[in-house]
Amino acid sequence: MLKIIFTTVAVAALGLGIWVRSIAPPARYHDRFAVPEADTQTEGGFIAVRRTDEKGFARLVETIAATPRSGRLAGQVEDGHVSFVTRTRIMGFPDVTNVLRTEKGVAIRGHLVVGKGDMGVNRRRIERWLRDAGLS
Repeated sequence: MLKIIFTTVAVAALGLGIWVRSIAPPARYHDRFAVPEADTQTEGGFIAVRRTDEKGFARLVETIAATPRSGRLAGQVEDGHVSFVTRTRIMGFPDVTNVLRTEKGVAIRGHLVVGKGDMGVNRRRIERWLRDAGLS
């Protein structure tokens, strides 16, 4: 009986892992968003805005691209809009980050894909990226 329970739990965990890894299609998450005047906490995410030039935008994109478990979802620096997916270490849950070049500088939005609350993870990640790119 214990063997059956263990096998069922293992198969369910494997199925969950496969599902989580397949839920960040570019067409759905590579979107532009309304840029607020100042940093804004959102439900399930965070938006930061900074004054910078094109070099600062490119530095931020390079910083994000160099982050472990982060990969480019869509877009290019030349487009002024780049999206990334960053996955959690163990289960691989995705958070999506959109980086936009604006008239005043850059806007970056990070948000979860699964669940309702991110416990401030996106805010901390974005603030670290901004600091590492020299934009804090």
